[in-house]
Amino acid sequence: MNKLSGENITKEYPGGITALRNVSIEVKRGDIIVVMGPSGSGKTTLINILGLLDVPTKGSVYLDGLEITKLNERERCGIMNNSFGFIFQFFYLIPELTVIENIMLPLWIKERSYRKIKSYYEEAEKLLGEFHLLKRKDAYPSHLSGGEMQKVAICRSLICNPDIIFADEPTGSIDRESSEMFFNFVQLLNEKKGMTFFIGTHNEKFLQFATKVVYLNNGEIEKIKE
Repeated sequence: MNKLSGENITKEYPGGITALRNVSIEVKRGDIIVVMGPSGSGKTTLINILGLLDVPTKGSVYLDGLEITKLNERERCGIMNNSFGFIFQFFYLIPELTVIENIMLPLWIKERSYRKIKSYYEEAEKLLGEFHLLKRKDAYPSHLSGGEMQKVAICRSLICNPDIIFADEPTGSIDRESSEMFFNFVQLLNEKKGMTFFIGTHNEKFLQFATKVVYLNNGEIEKIKE
């Protein structure tokens, strides 16, 4: 991915609710874009639309010049699995799966081949080792702390080697120590691998290393600071 962009994105819901109004934004490789705004300002909706988890009522999303909002579901899923990683506020780990199985889940969806998936097992263990969780690989989510669950969610977002990671309030439900770990993680991956991040948050500490800050209010961009 060299560039992801949204042009004139509007999202309307039943009942006359407009979550986004004519929002245009550009994400380039290596960016750390932080979207700030009060609850209900449209941060999550923007992440979901750019990440192909939702579709706009009006407007378009482009990936390297290709309008991906008009692709069929299978093509959209292919882009999501190959190019996008997601970290959510509440992690969404599958309680019936172990730590390493949760991390491998995107690969099961992407590859649908046991032989190929097996080859990635060592990569999953390597990621767990980097986050000091290798000894917990066979544990279930109910036995993890909030910080540990976040680390698992981070590993899951990285397992397919995405071009961009979308993070929605990634520090919203974890303690200060785990938040510091996440800040370090973002900076390290950006500096060493040129990883692109698109982060919706209330946490102003992200502003310290953002390449671009987008301020949303009532579904509209108030200002962009670079």
